[in-house]
Amino acid sequence: MADEMLERRTLGRTGLEVTAIGFGAGGFSRAGLGDGVDHAAGVVAQAIDSGINLIDTAEMYRTEPAVAAGIARSSKTRDEVVIATKVGYRERGADRLRTPEELEAALRARLDALESDYLDVVQLHGLTPEDYEQVRDDLLPVLERARDAGTVRWIGVTEAFRSDRGHAMLARAIADGCWDVVMVGFNLLNQSARERVLAPAIAANIGVMDMFAVRQALRDLEVVSPHLREEAAAGVLPSDLDVEGTLALLARHIGGAVPTLPDLAYRFVRAEPGVSTVLVGTGNPEHLRDNLASFTRPALDAAVLEELRLVFDGVEALNGETGARARR
Repeated sequence: MADEMLERRTLGRTGLEVTAIGFGAGGFSRAGLGDGVDHAAGVVAQAIDSGINLIDTAEMYRTEPAVAAGIARSSKTRDEVVIATKVGYRERGADRLRTPEELEAALRARLDALESDYLDVVQLHGLTPEDYEQVRDDLLPVLERARDAGTVRWIGVTEAFRSDRGHAMLARAIADGCWDVVMVGFNLLNQSARERVLAPAIAANIGVMDMFAVRQALRDLEVVSPHLREEAAAGVLPSDLDVEGTLALLARHIGGAVPTLPDLAYRFVRAEPGVSTVLVGTGNPEHLRDNLASFTRPALDAAVLEELRLVFDGVEALNGETGARARR
C-alpha cells in the first residue's frame, strides 16, 4: 500500500504529521508478542512499510524492543516514524506514586528499550482523576525538563478509560493546558468524549490519539448483540435506548461498501472531528491489512454518521469490552 493512500493529520500543537491510522503495540495482542519478539517486530515493520507512521507502545506492554526492531527492519528511517510511548506514574509493586528520580530513570529506560536518542511523544499512562493533581504537580516537571533537554519532544497523558468512562481526568488536563497530546477512549458505543474531550482539545490545539475504537464487543454483530442486551437488562443503558432497533440499524449498514462491524466502527471514529489518529492493534498480518483497508475506503455518508451519533447519544457506561461490568 503506497504511503499517499493514507490520510495524514496534524497532531495538534506538536506539528507532527501523523497518519489517521496509528499502530498500537498494546492491548490484548501486543503486536503478537506472545509469538515472540521477532514476530511482533515483523508486524510493526509491516505496519510501517504499509504507510503507518505512528507507532504507540508503553513501558507496561513490554513491546518497546519489538518496536525498535520493527523500525530497524522496515524500509523507513527513524526520523520518518513517530514513536509514542507511555510511562507509568506509579512504582510497580508499590502502592505509591513514583518519585521524580524514579520517573527520570524510567524515561532513560524507554530511550534504551527503543534504541533512540529521543522520543517523539511520551505520555503518563492511565492517569486517574484521583491522582491527577499530585502527578501534575510532582511529575509533570520531570517530563518538561526532558522536553527542554530534547530527549522528549512532546508530552501527554492517557486516561484510565475502563474506570473513567466520563473522562473526568482528561477534562481537567485539557483545561490546564500543560499537555501537548492526550489519549482518549472514544468509539461507536461510547461517544461521551465528543463534548468533554474532543471539542476542548480542538479549541486548545491539543493532539488526540484515540484508543478503544474497536474492542471485543465490536468484533461482529454476534458479539455486540448479546452484549447490548445484557447491559440493557442490567439497567446500565439509558431506558430509552431501543436495543433491538439499534442492532437492526447496525445490521442495515454492514455489507457491501461497509463489509464488517469493525470497518464501520473504525470509519466512524476516523470521521470524528478532533481525532488526530486512531490506534489499531493486532499481531495478525491479515487483520492489519483489513484494518488498513478501513482507512483507505471512502468516508461514511454524512447521514449514516449522524444516525450512528444519535443512537448512542448519552451512553457512557460502555467501553467496547465484553464483560465490562465485571471490571468496574
